[in-house]
Amino acid sequence: MGSEAALLGVAGTVRMERSRFVVACGILPAQRARLVDALRGRAAIRIADSFGDLDRLLLSQIDPVDCVVLPFHDPSGADATRTVRRLVKSWPRVAIVAYGTVGSQYSNDLRGLAAAGVHQFVFAGIDDDGVAFRAVLDAARQQCAAENVLASLSHIVPSTLHSMVEAALSKPEQITTVGTLASSLGVVRGTIFNRCVRAWPISPEEMLTWTRLALVAYFLETTGCTVETIANRLSYASPNALRNTIKRYCGLRATEVREAGGLKCVVRALRVRIASLEKRAALHVE
Repeated sequence: MGSEAALLGVAGTVRMERSRFVVACGILPAQRARLVDALRGRAAIRIADSFGDLDRLLLSQIDPVDCVVLPFHDPSGADATRTVRRLVKSWPRVAIVAYGTVGSQYSNDLRGLAAAGVHQFVFAGIDDDGVAFRAVLDAARQQCAAENVLASLSHIVPSTLHSMVEAALSKPEQITTVGTLASSLGVVRGTIFNRCVRAWPISPEEMLTWTRLALVAYFLETTGCTVETIANRLSYASPNALRNTIKRYCGLRATEVREAGGLKCVVRALRVRIASLEKRAALHVE
């Protein structure tokens, strides 16, 4: 196994429990050197010389790849947009960072790559050095995680509440209460409450708890982080507070949630909870 990767939180850098791998695909030697320097001792790097080699490398890589860094165009001049779309479709849990140069001539590239699914951009000579580069990679991982959790919850959560879930996932270290959720959306707490009451039987507080638990489960499943690491990253009061929340809502310990499928396990528990509340409401009406 390679060296451990870093998961950068607002409180600083915390070590992950399992080695992670970043793939550098088709970037220039000087850019590759800056990436290697930024991640030294924090993640193992694999090299794909061209877009065509990328899929083969991802398929052959035994250990999990959590991020791909690629240029706006590969050395042959091929546009990266098609490759990004393929990555999003085939490897939805891999964060994608596009590495390029600042300039008005690249504006169309930026729009196209963002629309295709690039999570973050890093620019030569601006934020491709040390801590700044690692922060971009972490932001890409966080955005990728949020997208995966939102996609799973969108099948359960009513569409009128999707904006709340998306907001909670966008800044999980800051949005820890209904009050901070309301502020992030520019509404009052009563608005959040009324939307939830009209849409489903779960209160705003419980909705936020389930949303955060889904993200916890995603990290348990995909990073191998300890509860201590995740509690720190997501601003839980303490590791024990997070353990107790997992036990109360899922009926399992954190290790059992990880073994039971991580995110899928929490989604199943949420479905059971909703069914129970709906059954109780139907009995009350009768």
